[in-house]
Amino acid sequence: MKIKKMLGIIFTVALATSMIGCGGQTADTTTKEAPASETSKTETAKPASEEKVKLRLMSLSTDENQIKILENYIKKNIAAELPNVEVEFEPGGGGEDYTNKMKTYNASGDLPDVWYSGAEYATAIIKAGNQLDFTESITGDGFIEKFAVPEAMKFSDGKVYALSAGADTYFTPRIFYHKDIFEQNGIAVPKTFDEFMTVCKTLKEKGIVPMSIMGKGGWGPQLYMVQTMIQGEDPQVALDLLQNKTDFTNPAVLQAVKKIETMAKEGVFPEGVANLDYGPSLELFTSKKTAMFGGFTWETANLGADSNIGMFMWPTSNDKYPTGDVTQYWGSPLNGYAVNANSENVEMAVKLAEYCVSQEALFYAEQGSKLNLQTGVTPAEQSELMKENIKLYENTKLKIPTIFLNAMDAKTGAEYGALGGNLLTGTYTAEQYVKDFNAIWQENTWFENK
Repeated sequence: MKIKKMLGIIFTVALATSMIGCGGQTADTTTKEAPASETSKTETAKPASEEKVKLRLMSLSTDENQIKILENYIKKNIAAELPNVEVEFEPGGGGEDYTNKMKTYNASGDLPDVWYSGAEYATAIIKAGNQLDFTESITGDGFIEKFAVPEAMKFSDGKVYALSAGADTYFTPRIFYHKDIFEQNGIAVPKTFDEFMTVCKTLKEKGIVPMSIMGKGGWGPQLYMVQTMIQGEDPQVALDLLQNKTDFTNPAVLQAVKKIETMAKEGVFPEGVANLDYGPSLELFTSKKTAMFGGFTWETANLGADSNIGMFMWPTSNDKYPTGDVTQYWGSPLNGYAVNANSENVEMAVKLAEYCVSQEALFYAEQGSKLNLQTGVTPAEQSELMKENIKLYENTKLKIPTIFLNAMDAKTGAEYGALGGNLLTGTYTAEQYVKDFNAIWQENTWFENK
């Protein structure tokens, strides 16, 4: 199928995904649980009708934006919005730790009443009958009417298993850069991968580390770099991988992965990048120890406070697909607030999930982000970086869902990250990557599980 004919189809698919919450970020915080209040022996116990419903909420606690949402929005307003609910807040961690915790809770029957769901583990919880289908609840109470595109929340079986603000569709990979470093060294924004490598060579000659990314756990290659490079070779191959119509022995995949190998070998990244966590990788950039930072646009609001920071799309490798025409976007309909189907208070748990996603939407709306869940909030003045982000997104002709979230089971996704991390060492070849990962891809059960 020609790319032009696919644009309308893929944009529709683009609207049919929603939010994970940037689970790879690692800003550290701890939410301490308040001790359970006890009725004094001298107090008169409250009538049963006045007793608060107790619910347990587990959230991502290694993600800077999710931390802000929890502390400055959810906790701040919950007493007024849900006065009959007493919430036990459980910090879930993030990334692999969060995934493992969810798997353990699912197996032991100890799932929270509400949690932040992720595509990496949600299918197993759904198959066990433990993740609520929201369809009836949000239709009955009218909450579904707040979404501009309700279809965006539906999984492949037509059911709704998570509530998301819908910002993820607008989270795409970008390269952030320091304008002054580029200007002082006579560097123009690259339009092709070859130009990008020339930029990196120039920076290295000036004693400047070109780019920081999160390498720990293979996060960069896993979440966007491999896919971005594949799209730069041939977007159709990325689309075919999403639909299980090809595999990783496709020649375009090898060419794409070779570019990551080349970047690692030629010192584009900081030394030890394979063990570099998200927070430190971002700090290297904001402290100007690197000229560029590779990540997703969920950082736009934070980085936009510095008018010296700009952004550009990852450069393409094929003249048929000019830089800026094609991008990956984040998200899955399984990402967002979920409810335990076996909760003792399902109805109130649904209300808590609706409240949480509304606060999440409020946070992003106030930053000027586009959303599926409508808030009616007039955003504050957008930074120049946010304006540029929206412009680049709107000018993109083809938007492709994230392969990692939408075409891999948990085991395959984990190996995808591990082998991607190996690429960042500079000692692991693209040929070996293709051989090793394709064997895992052949055992991928995602398509059987849908």
